[in-house]
Amino acid sequence: MFYTRWPIGGGMLEEIETLQQRAVMVEIEELIQSTPDYADIRDALRSLNFIPEQDDADVAIWVHPALRIFVLLQMNLGGGYAGYRVAAYDDLERREGESAVYNAR
Repeated sequence: MFYTRWPIGGGMLEEIETLQQRAVMVEIEELIQSTPDYADIRDALRSLNFIPEQDDADVAIWVHPALRIFVLLQMNLGGGYAGYRVAAYDDLERREGESAVYNAR
């Protein structure tokens, strides 16, 4: 059982959720950087409860609604990817109006 000195409410619970969200985002970034094959990335995202919003030959978008994370992969011909972006929905909302940016691999 987990005990705290503070009442669990907006502050502490939000901090725990944010830490969990960031940990998963780091895990996904490391996975993408170390795995050149998209089929392996797809399997890993599914195992982490991500849902494919779009999975086309040129772009793949995966979301995790509970953690409010999305993964965007710009695909190359042949199954690899040209770039990616892992971000929280909140990060996207803050950058509203800016163009999408890919982190080059």
